[in-house]
Amino acid sequence: MLGRLKFDPLGAIRRGGERFRNLHAVKRWRYREREPRKPLPLPLLAAFGGLAVALAGVGGWLMMKGEETVQARDAGLPQVTVAVKGAAPPQPAKPPAPTQAAAPTPPPPPTPVAPAPQEAFVTLTPAPAAGLVEETKTGPLPRVAEDGRRPWQVYARPFPATDKRPRIAIVVSDMGLSGVTTGAALQKLPVGVTLAFLPYAERLDSWVEQARTKGHEVMLSVPMEPLGFPRDDPGPNALLTTLPSDRNVERLHWSMSKVMGYTGITTTTGSKFVGNADALKPVMDDLKARGLLFLDPRLTPKSQGAAAAEKAGVPRASADRVIDRDLARNAIDDQLRELETVAKQQGSAVGIGFPYPSTVERLSIWATGLQDRGIVLAPLSALITQTKGPNG
Repeated sequence: MLGRLKFDPLGAIRRGGERFRNLHAVKRWRYREREPRKPLPLPLLAAFGGLAVALAGVGGWLMMKGEETVQARDAGLPQVTVAVKGAAPPQPAKPPAPTQAAAPTPPPPPTPVAPAPQEAFVTLTPAPAAGLVEETKTGPLPRVAEDGRRPWQVYARPFPATDKRPRIAIVVSDMGLSGVTTGAALQKLPVGVTLAFLPYAERLDSWVEQARTKGHEVMLSVPMEPLGFPRDDPGPNALLTTLPSDRNVERLHWSMSKVMGYTGITTTTGSKFVGNADALKPVMDDLKARGLLFLDPRLTPKSQGAAAAEKAGVPRASADRVIDRDLARNAIDDQLRELETVAKQQGSAVGIGFPYPSTVERLSIWATGLQDRGIVLAPLSALITQTKGPNG
């Protein structure tokens, strides 16, 4: 094994010399690090100076515009506000500072317009009034007081007898069946409109009280036999031509006992009944005895209502127009204009309608200009014709 080892003295000397030169080179490099460096060339210094000036300008611009830039950036980003339980509530934003410019002078308030006489607030006599109620097995019924006071006069809406303008009475009938339509009519109709309620209505006492509190004169719409009966059924306890007179009076009392405070009765179903004078006679006699009025709706040309009332001495009126047989707005307007013509020719006119939305709307608009046309909206009681009748 020793024979394989070879020693090259010249190679060892050469390798030692290379290590020495490398070490000497490292020492020389370290030495040069401690020597002063040569200055940079002028063009390079100028470039560094320009870059420094540019950076300084950018920094100054950011100092002046940085807040605006951040606000613009934030405005463009979607934001979500998250409520943190237990955190303090956010402070309200400060209101903008008031401007120094003087506010324009507001226009003077409009001159108040005096309400039309028929729209002035009036207080109706509370119902039931003392002395005007008879207690019966059917229920409370209206009666003439011992001092001669009559329900149709006591419960009427006051109206000045000195007002000589042509008068129009509007009776909106069949109130109370629908709470929505009844409520809308009470809210929108002029208080000079007379309202006739059906005895079938739920909350009848409440509806009548609301109507009278607002100032509406109130009537009762009694169900009676129509020409199309029995196919056209007016409801339970309707007055029928086939019933004996005492039964019809009992049915009349059933309707009358449902509420107090009405001035009289009418009907919108009894096209056959009001054409029968014999069937009407006991009804009119009872109205006379109880101090109530009657409105003949003139449902047919053969109606005997007004004649029977006159013969019995019942305070009465007759409808000149049914204003909403056609529910088109222009058709209702035409009927109202015809009522104005009749009122100017005869001194008064009576229209009857129903609480349809279109009827309520057209009546409300029509009534606003009635005073300017020289006509007054009056309660039905202000258009009543009276005769004493056979028994005084």
